[in-house]
Amino acid sequence: MTSIAELSDEQVLKAAQQLRVAYGLKRTLRYDTKRDLDVHSESVAEHVFGLMFLAQYFLQCEEVGPSLNVEKLYRILLFHDFGEIKHGDVPYHRKTEEHEVQERVAAEELFNTLPPFLQQVGYESWRDYEERMSPEARFAYALDKIEPLFELLDPVNERSMKRLEFSYQMHIEKKLKATAEFPAMRRFVEVISKDMLDRNIFWDGK
Repeated sequence: MTSIAELSDEQVLKAAQQLRVAYGLKRTLRYDTKRDLDVHSESVAEHVFGLMFLAQYFLQCEEVGPSLNVEKLYRILLFHDFGEIKHGDVPYHRKTEEHEVQERVAAEELFNTLPPFLQQVGYESWRDYEERMSPEARFAYALDKIEPLFELLDPVNERSMKRLEFSYQMHIEKKLKATAEFPAMRRFVEVISKDMLDRNIFWDGK
């Protein structure tokens, strides 16, 4: 596989669009129900699907990939947002310390309601992600921060940046920090973010 570092910006953007093919499943509803596709919406479970799919790609791109325990990584991705079930997702630029405490308490309560054999593995996977204790958790955290790049790579979805008053600085800060160990992910962050900035996707304070 060609190194991501060797790809031109145009090739990185093309790869991003190719990866978005799988995102069609996020909009494929079951039970003959309908969704307003003129309005951006996404469930946390759809976000988790995006993470699972992107992991398949970036495990091959990052040098650290072969050394990771893939089963452990997927458990972390599966359980990392369980704390949001009770109170919902809060965009991270609006998340307060109170929200974080509320989410931690909710996670502990929710994991205790699972079947006994899932309680410990679920909670330990969630806690590993929160504290980034393992290489798998750090990989999962980086993926979690870049996955919205692919979700937003859509004319309807990208409107959420201005709707949520999300500036370029808010967008880029955590992504750069999270991908410090992962050059392939960092390259996608830099190229897609520049493209979004050039196209005036972000909120500029007006």
